Amino acid sequence: MNNHPPETPLGNILVVDDTPENLRLLSTMLTHRGYAPRCVINGQMALRACNSNPPDLILLDIMMPEMNGYEVCQHLKSEAKTREIPVIFISAKDEVFDKVNAFAVGAVDYISKPFQFEEVLARIESHLTLRNLQKQLKEQNVLLQEEISSRLEVENNLHEKNQSLQQEISHRHAVEKALQEQNVLLQKEIANRQRAESALLKSNQELARSNAELEQFAYVASHDLQAPLGTIASYAQLLEKRYKDQLDDQASKFIGNIVHGCTRMQTLIDDLLEYSRVGRSQKPFELTDCDRALQQAIANLQGAIRDTQAVVSYSELPTVMGDFSQLVQLFQNLVSNAIKYRHDVPPVVRITASKQDENWLFSVSDNGIGIALKHQERIFQIFQRLHTQREYSGTGIGLAICQKIVQRHGGCIWVESEPGQGSNFHFTIA
Repeated sequence: MNNHPPETPLGNILVVDDTPENLRLLSTMLTHRGYAPRCVINGQMALRACNSNPPDLILLDIMMPEMNGYEVCQHLKSEAKTREIPVIFISAKDEVFDKVNAFAVGAVDYISKPFQFEEVLARIESHLTLRNLQKQLKEQNVLLQEEISSRLEVENNLHEKNQSLQQEISHRHAVEKALQEQNVLLQKEIANRQRAESALLKSNQELARSNAELEQFAYVASHDLQAPLGTIASYAQLLEKRYKDQLDDQASKFIGNIVHGCTRMQTLIDDLLEYSRVGRSQKPFELTDCDRALQQAIANLQGAIRDTQAVVSYSELPTVMGDFSQLVQLFQNLVSNAIKYRHDVPPVVRITASKQDENWLFSVSDNGIGIALKHQERIFQIFQRLHTQREYSGTGIGLAICQKIVQRHGGCIWVESEPGQGSNFHFTIA
């Protein structure tokens, strides 16, 4: 005969008795019969054990110090978590009053000491079986209630669907008639859209031609303005040099203003010509090393970097299909802006790139003066400046050129910034 307990316990039994010998005997008996006993020596330990891991059944002594079995049982029955656990009292008290009191506080059975093992085991098995049957009955009741509710809901849905079906049938002819009318309107709409698309295509072609002519005009006009401006500036400087001793301070100031105005106009025209060249460029794209383009841009800015003690760093940049000279100009304009719009401390500029789907995302960050949110879109428009010439020199074309270069390379450009917190310019290249 195999006396080893089964691998899966028949039940989790909590044994509560302040006599170690009783605990040992009951534990040994229950283990050999295939149960998993837990033993505690007082009421407080029993309550804690039940709250942490409720057992399937409790064997409870009555006469214990501090808290007797009746009080323990009352506590268990007052809590929802432990209320349903069957409690069997095992006690040397054999008076009818004791037994009545045990059942009054919620016990399901009462065994008098000295007990017989087979009697204890039979009662445990009986009450565990009864509890399992009660659990099954409750579960079946719940399932039955759910089934009844589900069937009622199905019946209601079926009734509603029948009503909807009747309405659908009654309206079918009206819908078909309306559909025919809609088809007629749709054919008219298609014809109108085809005419509109044709007109839009013609307008786009006209707009492209007009833009090309406008860029050509800007290029020619800017180019033709260079010579007379140079002449004005030269003659103003010659006048100041030749008649310096005959001019008062006010006249010298006027001549200086003329020279300064001509110089600024020439710078503006140069930038305008550069902006026009970006749109007119027909140079085919080729594999371009962005590292080399950035290095060339930094080399072009060495004077400004040295004068401001700027720190320019960058991560490894990719090779893309693009126009090398325009990418140099793009990096140069962004780094130059980062150096120009700075605080009193030396500028710190960082250039990085990361792959995003089909595009490369480039970022140029700095520790400069930052840009308010309301200005972050219009700074990419031509001739848009946020500062006076006295504060920061420039023409307001640099970022417009950047946007035009990025758009020619199939990407977009934007900025993230807060005043006083520096700026982070992002652009993508396909």
